This record gives sequence, structure tokens and C-alpha cells, in this order.
Amino acid sequence: MGVKYLFVIRHGETEANAAGIDAGPLDYPLDKKGKKAVEYLSKTLSKIKMSAVYTSPVRRAVQTGEILARPHDLKVKTINELTEAKIKPQFVGTGTRLHILTDPEAFEETYEQLEKRTLRAISEIRNKKKGNVIAVSHGDPLMALLHYVVERKIAKNRHFVIHPEPGSLSIFDLTERRPKLILFNYHRKQFADF
Repeated sequence: MGVKYLFVIRHGETEANAAGIDAGPLDYPLDKKGKKAVEYLSKTLSKIKMSAVYTSPVRRAVQTGEILARPHDLKVKTINELTEAKIKPQFVGTGTRLHILTDPEAFEETYEQLEKRTLRAISEIRNKKKGNVIAVSHGDPLMALLHYVVERKIAKNRHFVIHPEPGSLSIFDLTERRPKLILFNYHRKQFADF
């Protein structure tokens, strides 16, 4: 049996997230708020046995993965397919937040290509390990995974975007052929107002 549960985390918040900047491949580190949110998730997941931690190679994702791996004494392994959607160079670092579904002309890959590479990464993880695994990625790849799992049919020019918050956790059951979503967008901020 391969991976049982996949604990998918969107990297913690960065200055770019807070400012609404599309960072793409730029190496923004986690900010204070982002580190705090990931530390919260790390503590939450520390009692669950994990067999591996995989991340996008981008700094904010690796930093997030290192925090999550620490209680499990695991090394972070990077997978290129978990990186953010490939935005065109002229839009990287701008003050505009773009989404691959609503602004496809701003990207070097199509939504279908993004979904395929994200699913390849999940398949690679699923085939390499057993037990529970953590995967850290970015907003658009996680959105593509979520849309695939909940079978969102995307009509031409109509989009309902399921997008996880920075530093949030979603859990997928991988025991069946098709993944099942168990938990979506769990994060520390959810409980701040109670």
C-alpha cells in the first residue's frame, strides 16, 4: 500500500502575499505571520506519523517544509512539478495577483498543463512512499488539485476558484484510485475570532 493520507500545505505567508504581489518563481521568504501559521500547523501535525515531506523548490515552500519536517526528523525533498503556475516574466513581481483560470493570457502554461503536472507530482509521491506524507506547494497548483478531486467542471469564461489560504492545510485520502478531499483550508486564522 502506498501513501494513505496526503497532507497538502500551501506555503506560509510572505511579504508578497500580504502586498498582493504575484511572486511566481521569486524567492520571497516567509514573513513573521507566515512562520507563525506554519509553526501552528507543525505543532498540529507533530503527533501524526509522517514518512516524507515534499516541497516545491521555491524558497517559501522549502522553508515551510523544513518547519513541518522538524518534529518528524525528516529531510525535505523537492519536486519541480509542485512549483507555482508559470507566469509570464512581465507579470512576475507586479502588484497584480493573477489566477491561471481568470487571467490565462498572463501564464506560460495552460490550466490543463498545470493540472497535469500537479497530478504527476502527486502520483510520484503516491508511488514513492507509504503511510502519511506532507506536500508543500503554491496556490494555483493546489487549486488545480482541489478542482480535480472535487471534479469541478470549468465552463468557458465561467470560473469558481477554490483557492487555499497561505499557511493552510488540506488533507486527501489516497487509499482509493481517485483521491478524496477530507479537509480543506484549515489554518490558525480560522480560530482567531472565537
